[in-house]
Parts: sequence; structure tokens; C-alpha cells
Amino acid sequence: MRALVGRRPRVELGGAVLVAALGVLYAPVLRALAARWAEVPYYSYGFLVPVFSLYLAWDARHELARRPLVPSPVGGLGLLAAGLVVRAAGALGGSLTIQTLSLPLVAAGALVLLLGRARARVLAFPLGFLACMAPLPDGAVPALSRPLQHLAAGVGEWILWFVGVPVSREGLYLALPSVTLHITEACNGLRFLLAMLVVGVAFAGMTQTAWRRRALVVAGALAAALVANWLRIAGTGMLAELYGHEAATGTAHLVWGKLVYAGMLVPFAMLVVALKRSS
Repeated sequence: MRALVGRRPRVELGGAVLVAALGVLYAPVLRALAARWAEVPYYSYGFLVPVFSLYLAWDARHELARRPLVPSPVGGLGLLAAGLVVRAAGALGGSLTIQTLSLPLVAAGALVLLLGRARARVLAFPLGFLACMAPLPDGAVPALSRPLQHLAAGVGEWILWFVGVPVSREGLYLALPSVTLHITEACNGLRFLLAMLVVGVAFAGMTQTAWRRRALVVAGALAAALVANWLRIAGTGMLAELYGHEAATGTAHLVWGKLVYAGMLVPFAMLVVALKRSS
């Protein structure tokens, strides 16, 4: 009994030292992430990701307490070492994306080491969700933007033609009778697409257990984001035809975009509810 009593404080002290060391190691990464989220509108959702992960971990506290506390040094150190290697590779390559993606792996290793596999499994989704904090690799936004712009221009042209609005397209320009719309980078829909990807992953993890159903929720979120942007562009053209070219750039344009994005959350929510009820 004396040996057990003396051992627990040492284990707790070792855990505190490990957490403090990892905090120091990842402080520069977290500062860089916060700056990226604040400066780049595409990643403004990033501030909510760790908050949501903490909520998920807190929500799982009762299940966590029911699992046995059996630290696993071998498995924990293996995961921890793998995560630190990824962290070092990201630092050497100057990739904030890779450094961020190493964080869930390192955190998982620390949890297995300190709490054991059973308790770490309870927190698997909150830990994995932290990967959503990572920004896209450098150069990915321009590479994705151009195809999304052309896709939006093509689908927008088809929608306008379908509802009877005369339109012709030349590249990223939609020529209507009273206005010509230029599908710029701001019209690529990528900001909402990335946000909906994170929302889809969150709802997939919270409401589904089967991988196929989780993939369907994420696919539904991405589809909602794409369709919303296409409707936003086509609707902007129709507003310009009805109310003049000012409607394509002024308050009406902004309000229309917000309404479309909010409206597309409805079919996504219906999909999530339908899959939850049928599971």
C-alpha cells in the first residue's frame, strides 16, 4: 500500500510535466494558427474548432470516468514519438498544416500514456476533430479557387438559362441583358465550403456511428455548400435584371447571399435527422 500511495503522486507529477512540455512545444504553432484564422477569411471558423473539441470532451466525462485507468507506456510513447516526428517534419518544411495535424496525434499519445487506451478511445473523436484546425497547404487556395470559379460560372449560366434569363458565358464572365457578372475569387464559394466541411465532420461524428453514414453526412454538407454558391450567383444575376446592376454589388447582393447560405442549412439538417432516425 505504501508503494502504491507513493507512486501516484509521481505519475501525476510526470503527467503535469509532460503536458507543460507539450504546451511549450506547441505554443508557437497555436500562435501561428490564431494569426492565420484572424487574417485569412477562409479559416475564420478555426477559432471554434478547439472550443467544440473541449465541449465534446466535457460531454464525454461520465463515459470517461466509467473506463478503467490503465496507463499504457508503450503504446503512448509510440504515438507520442510519431506525432513529434510529424511536428518536426512540419517545422523543417515550414508547413503550418503538417505541424497542426501532428497535434491530435501527439495529444492521443499523451492520453494513452497517462490514461490508457480505454479512456483515450472515448476521446478519439474530440482529438481527431482538432485536425480541422489545420489550414490548407500553401498554394491550395489558388489551385482550388480557379476550378470552383469556372464551375460556378457554368452552373450559374445553366440556372439562369433554365429560368428564362438570356445569358451567355465567356470564361468567368456571365453576360446578361443589363449587366455582366464577373465570377471573381470572392465568388468561388470556398469559404463556405470549408466551413461546411467542418460542420459536416462535426455532425457526422456526433450523430452517426457507421462510416458510410458519416461519409454521407460530410458529402451532404459539401453538396449544400456548392449548391448554395451556385444559387447565390444565379440569384445575383436575376436580382440585377429585376432591380438594376446595383443589386449585384450592394446590400441586396449581401443579404441574398446570407439567405441562400442559411437556407441550404435546412436540407442538410434534414439529411442529418433522417440518417439519425434510421440508424
